[in-house]
Amino acid sequence: MKHIVSGRSLLALATCGFLSLTASSTLLTDAAQAGEKILRIGYPFGPTSSVPDPRARQNGWLSNRAGVSETLIGLSYDMQQYPRLAQSYENVSPTEWKVVLRDNVKFHDGSVMTAKDVKASFDKLNEKDHSAHNARLWKLLGIKEIKVIDDKTVHFVTEKPNAAFLWSLTEPSAAVLKEGTKDMPIIGTGPFVFVSAEANKQYVTRAFADYWGGKPKLDGIKLDKISDASVAALALKAGDIDLVTNYSEPEFAELTKKDEGQRFSGETLRLFFFMPRVADGVLSNKALRQAISLGLDRNVIAEAALAGVGGSASNSIFPANMKSWVNGDVKLPYDVAKAKKLLDDAGIKDSDGNGIRELDGKDITIKMRTYEGRAALRPTLEISQHMLSQLGLNVEIAIGEFGANNDALKAGEIQMNLQAWGTAPQGHPDYFPSTLVQTGAGYNYSGYSNAKMDELLAKARAEFDPVKAKPYYDEAQAIINDDLPIIPLFHKTQVSVGNGKVKGYRIHPAETYLASPELDLVKD
Repeated sequence: MKHIVSGRSLLALATCGFLSLTASSTLLTDAAQAGEKILRIGYPFGPTSSVPDPRARQNGWLSNRAGVSETLIGLSYDMQQYPRLAQSYENVSPTEWKVVLRDNVKFHDGSVMTAKDVKASFDKLNEKDHSAHNARLWKLLGIKEIKVIDDKTVHFVTEKPNAAFLWSLTEPSAAVLKEGTKDMPIIGTGPFVFVSAEANKQYVTRAFADYWGGKPKLDGIKLDKISDASVAALALKAGDIDLVTNYSEPEFAELTKKDEGQRFSGETLRLFFFMPRVADGVLSNKALRQAISLGLDRNVIAEAALAGVGGSASNSIFPANMKSWVNGDVKLPYDVAKAKKLLDDAGIKDSDGNGIRELDGKDITIKMRTYEGRAALRPTLEISQHMLSQLGLNVEIAIGEFGANNDALKAGEIQMNLQAWGTAPQGHPDYFPSTLVQTGAGYNYSGYSNAKMDELLAKARAEFDPVKAKPYYDEAQAIINDDLPIIPLFHKTQVSVGNGKVKGYRIHPAETYLASPELDLVKD
């Protein structure tokens, strides 16, 4: 395997117009002390603040991947539960869970983790004025009470039977932390200690010698936010970073063709999908949503957006490799003739001959948005715009900020929002539908409400036997494909590239983990 050749410095590239000076200053971090092994990573997202609480929003994923925070239960690379900060766990009744903690786990301030610490950390999830407040996760967990039995034993009581409870404890936001101090604002238990963060720019850590899982091989990690995958590739070539986690698919395809670069590839559970505004506006019309789905050639979109190296067209919200839960009987076909007939039969026609179909006497204009951070989003948006224009729909596209896009969809200011989510980051199928399509769910910006769907999800959560729960999730997938509050497009394979010196790096199917004690950087 050939290594990527270093090119001009990023500062030179910046002055040539490839990067803004702000971006270059983010990437050109201070040199590591002589002899230290600091792994520099180009990552598509950054922390939301200078003290990003791992229990809130996407900060948990960043902190977990950076090796700062940890959960009671982990997900293996074959998506099975394993004891992490917990030594053992069991479901003692339909609504009661006993968790015994691992011995001698130290927080980064040197104190030993106790059951009281676990309770205090989880309680903060439900405190509205605390930085850890996470209403979405609290709802998924459904906690009624947390009891401390002794120093090593925590007893969770849920409001209702919740078969997904232990799986939800694997979510990075379910991290166990101590209250921070001025000198140590984030106190976790992972192999790396939080040093500093710059909102939307950088996250810096150092090794924790007293980590319960063994001293890390690295001395520290720096994650630089680089939203543009092509810019990240330039940074790697220039030698300013050591690893790009989310590499540009077209450029990865070129490296593969030439057999160059330190390449990593792994299937994930990430789904690229449109969320349409179904509560009101033009896409409250089900026939129009169904025609849109029929008019999208998912194979072409996936091939073009991912350059043939990054994924596969979807037939469901779950990928085929999620064998225990995917409904293999549902499909999302491409059929332009059927789409046009569906529109004609619904009276959605171009009556004035201007090339745009009308609904309720007005030309249909669909505003679609997506965001930066994942290279495949922009081409997916552009290709979808072209395909839907072939149906006689006027489609306007734009790039916005993730949160602002969701707000605009909720307000009905846009009609479709292209996103990319891990459909089962907890290893259980409840997360995605319960978060996006259940009535009143935290991320249900489509405004979708279906009593049958709510009933199915409630029954599935209460069923502890996976074999008995699967029919509920099968039916939920079928309803989604028919009602289309989510319009699935393709499932993504993550591709990463290193500088030839990275060791111990693996791509997790849920994209949950990155930093570990085994992660290393071979010195020259």
